[in-house]
Amino acid sequence: MRRGAITLTVALALIAFGLNGSFAAATDLPEKQAIVTQLQQAVRANDKAWLAAHTRYPLSYFGRGKRIIRGKAAFIRNYALLFGAKLRAAILVQDPANVFENWQGLMVGEGRYNVWVRDTGNGGASHQIVAINGS
Repeated sequence: MRRGAITLTVALALIAFGLNGSFAAATDLPEKQAIVTQLQQAVRANDKAWLAAHTRYPLSYFGRGKRIIRGKAAFIRNYALLFGAKLRAAILVQDPANVFENWQGLMVGEGRYNVWVRDTGNGGASHQIVAINGS
């Protein structure tokens, strides 16, 4: 019975995510955990369009040098560079309940591989990716 309840909870969360499409989907998770969970789902699925839509531009990327990503088309075109294997791994192993947070926002990942998410007050996509560290 417990396994069925978990499956139902996950299914309902995915339905809510699909209908809403924003970081703050209607789940039982606190907002910060929901943000991280949805970011992880998008990274896991390589959902370039969703990630591009939840990014504030211009986006600063710090990897082998600094790059400025000016818009959604450039984000999608440079996706493989922006979300390399080490960054993806750092995001996917992040515990949504234990995310570093300061005045700059939430840091998802750790060390040199992380994504910064900030509440930008931009309507339905109020939490947006504002910087990526991939080196």
